[in-house]
Amino acid sequence: MVESTIYVRNKTGLHLRPATELSQLCARMDSEIKIIFKDKHINPKSVLMIVGAGIKQGSEILIQVEGPNEVEDLKKIEDMINGGFDEEMISLDEIFK
Repeated sequence: MVESTIYVRNKTGLHLRPATELSQLCARMDSEIKIIFKDKHINPKSVLMIVGAGIKQGSEILIQVEGPNEVEDLKKIEDMINGGFDEEMISLDEIFK
């Protein structure tokens, strides 16, 4: 299993459109994937679970991936989230103010 802590930096957080993009990406993966946000364990292959978690801008999430392509899958997820879903993003400095 591999894992990574990421900060959601796009201004609107994981609302419906980015949650849909993320769930579609994860659904194509053979790995078991879990997002941990606060006390919630989220299956990111479900858009409703992502949206229902209320992950907002600046939120810290832990992504855990286990499977045959776990390293590559984690990198793709990180790249998508760190890319900000083509939305305006805040810097990490702004998060840690």
